[in-house]
Amino acid sequence: MTPSPIVGVLLLVFVTLIWGSTFAIIKETIETVPVPILLAIRFSFAALVLLWVKPERKTLLPGLILGLLSFAGYATQTVGMLTTTASKAAFITGLSVILTPIVGAIWLRQRVPVRVWLAAILALVGLGLMTLNPNEGLVVGDFWVLATALAYALYIVYLGEIAAHHKPIVLTSLQIIVVALLSWVWAVPDLHALKNLSASAIVALLYLAIFATALVLWLQALAQRVVPAYAAALIFALEPVFAAIFAYFLLGETLSTQGWLGGALVVIAMIIGEFRLPAKERG
Repeated sequence: MTPSPIVGVLLLVFVTLIWGSTFAIIKETIETVPVPILLAIRFSFAALVLLWVKPERKTLLPGLILGLLSFAGYATQTVGMLTTTASKAAFITGLSVILTPIVGAIWLRQRVPVRVWLAAILALVGLGLMTLNPNEGLVVGDFWVLATALAYALYIVYLGEIAAHHKPIVLTSLQIIVVALLSWVWAVPDLHALKNLSASAIVALLYLAIFATALVLWLQALAQRVVPAYAAALIFALEPVFAAIFAYFLLGETLSTQGWLGGALVVIAMIIGEFRLPAKERG
């Protein structure tokens, strides 16, 4: 089925809302569940949901590469949240929007528009205000999540190069399997923690696997049939805003005035970096 453009926009807002909710849920869950176990269970459940997808030989290598980049992104982000707040993690992760065209310029020698450089400078100022706040301090988790933004940027650039040659659902299924397998290897020293999982942790893991992984990937692919990429990127800029709201209500996290100003600059930078007119309007 193909939704109408309005429904497509609403679906992407819903997807972004779910993404925003994951920061608070992960932050709370890793207080009792080791990071490797969380990732292993999350992506194993997601892989089970997509077991019906038939793999294709030509997609094996791209799926493996995307899986490695996904694992790097999820692992560094979750480890980072052991020490940084969910709100800061969301804003820093959002820097991938600005890093993506810069990575593309370095990797593929693509031209970087002036607005992207402006957005990058603005984002760095915003990040500085958030992380160098004397009342909150700079923590090692901030650097881990910055690595997440870079991993996601590499992921987006590589996906953009190969997506047209492979079925999206096959790529999605393969990369989820790769992340699950790598997570189980990483989780070997923490396997004893499986017997101590609480009911609330299991519910959180099921939510992350079914809704925040398998469902949103499908909804995103469905919605972007009718919503242009530039419009989708602007909607995704809402993710750290939703994350901050969930962190406030679920975890009681708050940002200082300086932190909110820095976060606002990051969101504005994301919008500047992705804003562009459709080709027919650019003339």
